[in-house]
Amino acid sequence: MLDLVARLGADHVNLQPDVRPQRLEACIPLLEGWRRLAAEAGVAVHVETHRDRMTTDLFFTLQLLDCFPDLRLTADVSHYLVGREFAWPVDQVNHAVIHRILDNSWGIHGRVASREQVQISLGFPQHRGWVDLFMGWWEYAIRSWRKRAGPDAVLTFLCELGRRPMPSPGLTARNCPIAGKTRCG
Repeated sequence: MLDLVARLGADHVNLQPDVRPQRLEACIPLLEGWRRLAAEAGVAVHVETHRDRMTTDLFFTLQLLDCFPDLRLTADVSHYLVGREFAWPVDQVNHAVIHRILDNSWGIHGRVASREQVQISLGFPQHRGWVDLFMGWWEYAIRSWRKRAGPDAVLTFLCELGRRPMPSPGLTARNCPIAGKTRCG
């Protein structure tokens, strides 16, 4: 598959490592192998931060970054906000650990969460604080990426509105903030 991706000119492969080792030592050979295969094919590999994957836990992922400081991530930090149930307002300690994830991000999944729900409606007034939080994190991520990336580099920002039942209860075609407004809720 990596040869095909390289031949077609993709700039990277997004990897959701569907393994859940409980010890860091078990992850190291896996990450080394995936990175070696990608390098041999001439394609960058981005490891996605995602629930129910190797990167499900924020602190475990930070330990992976200690082992692989140049590990390229696709950041979906909504999973960490929910998984660790960040209190509101988010404190500086949690901002710092999210910034560390974002400082290794070469792709971003644009989904807004609250501490209770992995995806919330952007248009509901009670969600304004969470939307502003994520907008700030994304701005930070993009500025951080620009400092690391070459002049011809590409940053992938995927606007992610998940499958049912992820959208907020009550989200309908009438109040959906997404263009088209036909497949929400």
